[in-house]
Amino acid sequence: NKGSFFNFFSTITSSVKKEIDYVLKHPVKGSYIFIGSIFLLIRIYNFLAIFPFIFSVTSHILVTLPFSYSFWIGIIIFSWVSSLKHFLAHLIPVGTPVMLMSFIVIVEVLRNLIRPLALTFRLTANMMAGHLLISLIGGALIRLSFRFIFLGSFIQSLLVIMELGVSVIQAYVFSTLLMLYISEGEH
Repeated sequence: NKGSFFNFFSTITSSVKKEIDYVLKHPVKGSYIFIGSIFLLIRIYNFLAIFPFIFSVTSHILVTLPFSYSFWIGIIIFSWVSSLKHFLAHLIPVGTPVMLMSFIVIVEVLRNLIRPLALTFRLTANMMAGHLLISLIGGALIRLSFRFIFLGSFIQSLLVIMELGVSVIQAYVFSTLLMLYISEGEH
């Protein structure tokens, strides 16, 4: 039904807009499309990976690491362009003793460099764990006797449903963390 699809899409769009408005106090032009597209892209990649014989893009570091770092570099450049003074001042918290300032700057730079690694490993590990569990149980089903296959298939079905939920959650977490990094850069 065309009306129910429109209502579903409208609900999803308004939810994404509310989430972006909550995290970003002053969203710039294109923020809704940018974050919504990232969420949708990761969601589609995660969803497609549940089907048999389809490559799981989001469970490989060689894919998610450049993906995370490209967004991180964009956020850093956005922070520099919008306010270089604030970006540099953000490296030294208020009230830091003069003797510790150089050490604190190094720690803050390392913290900023680790952020995309956190995005990468969170997405990769969670997607890989679910797919590995589904594969292991699927392999064990082959070795079961006929009377236990129904129970194993039921458990496997529950795992696939759970993995669908995890794929949505991972797309949400990735998008939300990106929004938090952007919001930190816009202040």
